[in-house]
Amino acid sequence: MSTKKRILLKLTGEVFLDPKSGKLSTTAIKNVITQIKRLENKYQFGIVTGGGNFFRGEQGKQLGITPWCAHQIGMLATMMNGIMINNLLKQQNIISEVFNAIVCQGFGMPISYDVVQNSLKEGKTLIFVGGTGNPFFTTDTNAVLRALQIGADEIWKGTDVAGVYSNDPHVDPSATFIKDLTYQEALNMHLGVMDATAFTLASVHKLTIRIFNIFADNALLQTIENKDFGSIIHP
Repeated sequence: MSTKKRILLKLTGEVFLDPKSGKLSTTAIKNVITQIKRLENKYQFGIVTGGGNFFRGEQGKQLGITPWCAHQIGMLATMMNGIMINNLLKQQNIISEVFNAIVCQGFGMPISYDVVQNSLKEGKTLIFVGGTGNPFFTTDTNAVLRALQIGADEIWKGTDVAGVYSNDPHVDPSATFIKDLTYQEALNMHLGVMDATAFTLASVHKLTIRIFNIFADNALLQTIENKDFGSIIHP
């Protein structure tokens, strides 16, 4: 039986963008994959990615698209990101497999207990795309769901801010950084860093979530080596 620590890594879709131009770029995601390569002897990763680099919910509103349809487009966006990650992982000789919540032949394996467990036993990196397969669920909720399915020890959420704040630091410069908090505190404060469904599901199953800036130097390595890096949410 593997002794590797199992991590569900949730990535923002912005990791596929150039921060200056806003155009598609593989620079940041390649950096993340380089770190995964360095950690593969002791850690096994499942990966869930957002799709905001291709399509965001507010775009659906602007286009006059109903929420159901907008969610479907967002799920397809995560599929494109997952295919990119899979290809880049294989280029680094990291054995990986795409699991798709949407029935789409040729674009990932269907998600089932036996197939997922076999891939874990084979030491693969698992990439989950297509969300939960249903509209109205965020990729954060999907990340918690997949963490439970792979038996993850922790969830790591790589975002574009340093961790948890009392308010969106992009909007409110006076927002306070919060280093450590419980799920109940997060729910009481109505924090937007993850949705309430994700918090509740993680709380029920006593998962720990680390939230940090994925664009920081060696972010994954810092999450392991530096206890003061990012924020932690726990039962």
